[in-house]
Amino acid sequence: MLERLGFTALTYGPFRAFFAANLLTNASWFVYSAAFGWLVLEISGSPATVGFAAFISGLPFLLLTLYAGLLTDRFGARPLVAISFALTGSLMFILGVVALVPNTPLALVILLAFFSGITQTIGGPGYIAIVSDLVPPRSVSSGVAMTFLGFNLGRITGGVLGGVLVAIWPAGIALIVAAMLQGLPSLAVWRIRTPPREPRPDSSRAILGPLVEAARYGLTSPTLAVLILMSAVPGLGIAYQFLMPVAATEFAIGGEGLGLLLGATGLGGLAAGLIGESVMRRFGHGRTVFIGLATAATGMLAFGLAPVPAVAIASMSLVGGGFLLYGAASLSLIQALSPARLRGRLTSVFTLLYWGLMPVGGMLGGALAEVTSARFTMGAAGVGIATVAVLAMLVRRQILGLHIGSDGISADLVPEKTPEPELAA
Repeated sequence: MLERLGFTALTYGPFRAFFAANLLTNASWFVYSAAFGWLVLEISGSPATVGFAAFISGLPFLLLTLYAGLLTDRFGARPLVAISFALTGSLMFILGVVALVPNTPLALVILLAFFSGITQTIGGPGYIAIVSDLVPPRSVSSGVAMTFLGFNLGRITGGVLGGVLVAIWPAGIALIVAAMLQGLPSLAVWRIRTPPREPRPDSSRAILGPLVEAARYGLTSPTLAVLILMSAVPGLGIAYQFLMPVAATEFAIGGEGLGLLLGATGLGGLAAGLIGESVMRRFGHGRTVFIGLATAATGMLAFGLAPVPAVAIASMSLVGGGFLLYGAASLSLIQALSPARLRGRLTSVFTLLYWGLMPVGGMLGGALAEVTSARFTMGAAGVGIATVAVLAMLVRRQILGLHIGSDGISADLVPEKTPEPELAA
């Protein structure tokens, strides 16, 4: 039954344990996101400052993700994810306590958010790469889709909870709640049993060499290169979440409305997560990449043109669902196209461009919203994402035919020559 529904990964105990931890930590992230944006807006009263604070808090992901991917290949995904959860929860708690102090200095808030960004980055690549350690190859795409499903379940619960908390209590209380949800699952992840790590020839202290090796491998596979590089613009686009407190203010819907915006995004992601594996099987993983981008772009454009808050809230479900389909399909293909020894590093390149560019998108979006509006900024991002999707299809049509079956990855169209036999493993 689970296999027919596309939930094959849940038949494996280690993945079920990770999935449960995933639900709590993702809820934490969205409580934190709502509370942090609300706190900065309360202190500064400036959308541009909210964007700048988002840039600083996400800057570590931009700077350190590749090195986090290297650490993932050396030490394994599980320990890095567990350590990341524990350290991030501790810093969120400290930030929450500081936020409760009257006349909290904005500089201190942003500094603590920066350190929290560092600890989140430690586990970033491992958060996806761990799936290959928890399920067999044929269930990787199901595991990735379920991981994104957990992300959006967390978006719903965390978004609504964060909105309610900032509406009733000071933002510091919401940050402390986020800290508890983030830190508690770390022990459960640490105790998950994963296959022993194979000795790596690059286990020395060298940094640049292993990263160059991963880059070289990616460039020898044009399809893999396009899949990774095209994530840059969607990565800028997903910074929309930093603009949600600004949008809630523009629509005059307060903290409760902010919770509805975030919850609707998660609801769309939940629906897409429930059918994600089935969509990838039916249409192929390559086509699902572009289905996801088209859906997200449509939702963002609808948000930009929304005449009333209800339309804006409804359009966010398309944004959440579209980004889930895109992310799940893209990362499933990257996992399948990458040899085991480079999986963490190649995944980290994708996450660097997709999630790592969020701070840049947050800063640019905040600046644009300062002179226009959050609604205009969202609509413009939707147009940019749609443009990139069309260009990628024109540049590398082979992506449309890619799909992952029980025997590995294959293509309906003329495939490129793969650089290593591990590709079909």
